[in-house]
Amino acid sequence: MEEKKDLLEKKEDAKETDLDKKAEGIAFGIADKAVKRIEDQLKESEIGKVVSKKELSNTNVKTLSKNEKIVRFFKALVRREGPDYKVIKALSEGVAADGGNLFPNEFRYEIIKDIEEQHRMRSLVKVLPMTRDIIDIPKRGSQVKVYWTAENAAKTTTTADWSQKQLVAYKMAAILYSSEELVDDSTIDVVQEIISQFSEAIATEEDRVITAGSGVAQPTGLTSATITAIACAGNLDFDDINNLFYNLPTQYRNKASFLVHNSNMLEIAKIKDSNGRYLYQDSQAAGDPPTLKGRPVYENNHLPESEIYFGDYKSAYYVGDRQQMTVDISREAGNAWEYDQVSIRVVERIAGNCVLENAVRVLNTIP
Repeated sequence: MEEKKDLLEKKEDAKETDLDKKAEGIAFGIADKAVKRIEDQLKESEIGKVVSKKELSNTNVKTLSKNEKIVRFFKALVRREGPDYKVIKALSEGVAADGGNLFPNEFRYEIIKDIEEQHRMRSLVKVLPMTRDIIDIPKRGSQVKVYWTAENAAKTTTTADWSQKQLVAYKMAAILYSSEELVDDSTIDVVQEIISQFSEAIATEEDRVITAGSGVAQPTGLTSATITAIACAGNLDFDDINNLFYNLPTQYRNKASFLVHNSNMLEIAKIKDSNGRYLYQDSQAAGDPPTLKGRPVYENNHLPESEIYFGDYKSAYYVGDRQQMTVDISREAGNAWEYDQVSIRVVERIAGNCVLENAVRVLNTIP
């Protein structure tokens, strides 16, 4: 009797075990299907095509459009684990530097293009690549003189003096705070807005240092150079503009432009010649600057209000690009973690100095 009872209990236990195994198998099957469905959705999504288990090859990168590179780079930058770093490295085509990641060339091009299209100072001066932190620029002193001599007569000797100007690179960082969702779900429109904000901030600061940089932990600006000054006698008038214009040597005059503080723009617009014609002419086409005596006029509010500059800035001033822009994202800066924000930091290293003062003139003591 006891043996029968034991046998029945064993059969019941076996049934329960089989049922448990079946239930477990069904559960695992459902889970597997759910995981596979999620994986399939990820593969079909835009970022899934990039952030996958397969390493992105250079061939795949080359097939991406400019906008795809920019957006996918940004999304990969936010996902700071797993294959994301391989994606960032492949898309940036470079190695991390200064704690950040090199921009794809397309990304940096968009920022620089945005700056130059706004007629910022970077577009007016000469930009040089730098391979080290300091480079010496030869600066011409006295001019070579030419003499006529008779046949078999002694020839007069002449010399040209040279000195040096230095370009010293300094680091500049710009930081933008954004919600994690905005960056994580970014489209080309969102990323273009981020690019626009960075280009505006970087351009404004570059304008300031190229114009009025102190040279202490930042580039040296035009206002720190020893530039020939023409005094403004009384209220700004036709004669003052003529004196400034014709005091600049001819070889620079035809490539020169005016830099004017906003406080003087209205006064310039009122100036007429002896025939009652205005010297100042509004822009003739969208995107073109206005002109004064036929030369471009750019508003620059980093200048002192008492000065107007006129010069060929590509001959006068050099900007050195020491390091390509890098970008990094942090969730730890300030209160970023508390408010579900990320801080996007862009770093560039540039140098700047006036290397040829004779290519510029300044009208000063404007009342």
